[in-house]
Amino acid sequence: MKKKPEMRIDKRKLRLRALGISNWCFDEKTKEKSSVQFYDYDFPDKSRKIPRDDLLKIKEIFPYDAIMYETKHGVHFISFSLLKGTYRSKARVLETSKSLGLQDYWTEANDLTLRVSAKWQIKRFKRDRIVVSEKPMFKGVLKEPNFEYRISSKHLEFYKKYMDLPNWIYKLYDNCDKKDLRIKVYHYKTRD
Repeated sequence: MKKKPEMRIDKRKLRLRALGISNWCFDEKTKEKSSVQFYDYDFPDKSRKIPRDDLLKIKEIFPYDAIMYETKHGVHFISFSLLKGTYRSKARVLETSKSLGLQDYWTEANDLTLRVSAKWQIKRFKRDRIVVSEKPMFKGVLKEPNFEYRISSKHLEFYKKYMDLPNWIYKLYDNCDKKDLRIKVYHYKTRD
């Protein structure tokens, strides 16, 4: 059996800390795993623009809806619509990253993570935090939601409560079937 290539990470480069939200959802009653679609795009140059061809490829992996949050280095794309399992959403991301060439969005886990806080560094021998990168800010809508499909209500509520999702966007999801599934938010180490 052919061994999968491993990506090696220099742990010294992972010097910053942040909070992340997973795309994983879990139904406690049926024990079924679901996911929402995420994508983290890094700008290819200092122009801070996404080339049209790249944007069209990213749009393809979001069948129902997609909103955007801008970060220091790029854009987060988020969909609240539910997909079965976690494999499909991760496979879409890996295929898209590979076809775009310069993207390095990957994870060892089955789920995908997007940063939802500022990136900070703790000063050595002190308890102070230095913010290196502010938390993602709402940028716009790539694809408005279609009506009457299943969404993760907890992901939607999280973005409304903690990520300043505008009320007019939140109302676009009023007619959707909101599923109350368990989600994960956790601390992790990252690089600048």
